[in-house]
Amino acid sequence: MKQRVVCGVALIVTVIAMMFGCADKTPLPSDLPAPVYGGIDTNYVVVNPIWTEVNGRAMNRPNDVYVGYDQQIYICDTGNDRVLKLDVDGSFLEEYPVVHPVAISQDRGLDLLIVCGDYSRTEQVEDRDTVIWYGDSVFRKRFRGNAPFERVFQAQFPYAIVNGREVHAEYWSVAASNTPLKNYYLTDFWVGRVLGFNAFDFPTEEFLGDGVGLGLTRYPSDLYPYQIGGQDYIALAQAAGNIAVQIFSLPNWISPYMEGDTLPPMITFQARAYKDIAVDDQSNFYLLLDAPDPLLQGDYYFYKFDRRGETLLAFGELGSGERQFNSPQGICHFEGILYIADAGNNRIVRYQLTTETRQ
Repeated sequence: MKQRVVCGVALIVTVIAMMFGCADKTPLPSDLPAPVYGGIDTNYVVVNPIWTEVNGRAMNRPNDVYVGYDQQIYICDTGNDRVLKLDVDGSFLEEYPVVHPVAISQDRGLDLLIVCGDYSRTEQVEDRDTVIWYGDSVFRKRFRGNAPFERVFQAQFPYAIVNGREVHAEYWSVAASNTPLKNYYLTDFWVGRVLGFNAFDFPTEEFLGDGVGLGLTRYPSDLYPYQIGGQDYIALAQAAGNIAVQIFSLPNWISPYMEGDTLPPMITFQARAYKDIAVDDQSNFYLLLDAPDPLLQGDYYFYKFDRRGETLLAFGELGSGERQFNSPQGICHFEGILYIADAGNNRIVRYQLTTETRQ
């Protein structure tokens, strides 16, 4: 999941040297699945048809795609102010109206959570044009009953003081906890922190803080919770250079790394760009960029890393072909299928391991 409609902002981020890491260290799990290198594990083919239209209407800048605990596919069709619900084969199930959804998650109670980032629009109020601010908000659709999405939180303005100026919040992603407690987390992009919310949609804690070292975050863009060996983890992607991805064990947000450790290449991946992340059940990491990679000097948008952070696969360039993207914004993985929200091309592209045939 990410506020994903602000284009190119990460390109202005200056490459920054790494600072000190966390003082606490948690041993990495020892029972991870063995990595698979080369051959079948690094070859993906496009699954047809590519999704460009759902329920009789063309998609308009889809900013996120997500497979929930209910094993249904959810798409934030941002420009059409709707969330789409599909079966895993792509069959349309439902659509829900919600203002400018940019990221989605589902908690253990099967409630859907949406964030609306930096967004306002002019509407008629008492026969007068009035600018209505919808941004910096969390919307919830409860599993029980047929109630629509309801706004349950909106940050106040001024929200924070950054470099001497008042700013509003800009939430880029939402991630529900793996626990039954129904708490969740938001990335606060400009302020540089992760916020924790309880089941009553009240902000309760602030995790990390603005900075460029381990245990800090600069321009956090996406969160992905996952579980290995019974331990809950969360992967954090950020737009600043030097530290692209950080991993923390939950619920205390403890980093497994500290100053002096040899960090996996995935973590030290130096690409200044918006990033979205996903993890599969083999502990492989998938990283999506919304910018050319300045180090590889090519338009690589998609990367696959093994559990040690080594690159298994990278592809993509600007365009609208099978392995081309235009402002890709969201990625998820489910049962060997990769789903990528290719916002600039108004489509969802699916990729599958070549050893499986599923059309």
